[in-house]
Amino acid sequence: MYYFSIPADFKVSTLHYIKEINSKYKNAIIYETYGQLSVENIIGSGRASDLIPNIDICCLKHYIEESKRLGINFNYTLNASCLGNAEFSRKGINQIREFLIKLKDIGVSYFTVASPALMQIIHEMNCGFEIKASTVCCINSANKALLYKDELVKHIVVDESINRDFFTLKAIRSVFGSRVEVIVNVICHKDCIYEQFHHNQTSHDIDSDKQSATFYSHRCMLQRCKTAGTLLKLAWIRPEDLHLYESIGIQYFKLQGRQAVKDGDIMRTVEAYFDEAYEGNLMDLLNCFSPTNSFNVDLPNGMLDDFITPFYNIPNFCSNNCTSCKYCDDFLKRKMDISHIEQTFDMARQFYEAQKGLYEE
Repeated sequence: MYYFSIPADFKVSTLHYIKEINSKYKNAIIYETYGQLSVENIIGSGRASDLIPNIDICCLKHYIEESKRLGINFNYTLNASCLGNAEFSRKGINQIREFLIKLKDIGVSYFTVASPALMQIIHEMNCGFEIKASTVCCINSANKALLYKDELVKHIVVDESINRDFFTLKAIRSVFGSRVEVIVNVICHKDCIYEQFHHNQTSHDIDSDKQSATFYSHRCMLQRCKTAGTLLKLAWIRPEDLHLYESIGIQYFKLQGRQAVKDGDIMRTVEAYFDEAYEGNLMDLLNCFSPTNSFNVDLPNGMLDDFITPFYNIPNFCSNNCTSCKYCDDFLKRKMDISHIEQTFDMARQFYEAQKGLYEE
């Protein structure tokens, strides 16, 4: 059985569609949606406020009530990597507690959290809250997973960078238990040096009147556009490969894409994963059918059927040293003409190189 966590668009009609989808499929279910307030919010998360739906406390209350009526959990994202040390002052702790009580009063009981200090505050409130450790926690080993389990975390989302390290995933599953979750539609550059700093930046971007900074996102794009083969180095999981994860005990999967609910199609994306098949451009699934930028390329999903095989069959197949291993680059060149990707990436690099300043005019 596959259990999926997907971004909330906060539409009641979507909740009813989720209920319908859950009834239709026998081997997969959407067990929760996730999201956050964008109005009068005091704790940031992994997304900039101007990229997510405009939601106030009344809208969220109504959405949670309907979610519960339909038997669908709602998980509130509190996965800011930095709280500006508010969690270490009496005033800050009191404000956080008051905010959490306000959320409890409208029916929130599940949180995705990155900060161990915030986890401690939540535990000490004794309100029956349940915590999922965010992928921002960078859980990439069995030892790290066990430490979070010791902190009374009930559920973890592992570091995206180990999505193809089946040996490590299996070890994490063995020490933590069944509630180990992986993100399937990973779009960020693997081992990106900007990742943690980008999380810190968005953690402070909780004002919906602000335009989110593009410094880190543009540099991430430059990394992704280095070569055509970079597309295969992203740690995505195809719908057709879910069974490999189930074979090592991984049953929980997450769609990232809170930034895509406005213009994308989350349900179309999740149905492709429920079908365990998609005939089309893999990039559409990774972006949840949202037009993220003007430099779109076609990566036919059907040609990737045997790409994951050596990662699954050979322990430590990926050494995370691309200079000595050309597997991804060579695989892509064997499967398709990459000239159109290279041309598009060349234009993208020119554009993003011109945007490398720290400050926007």
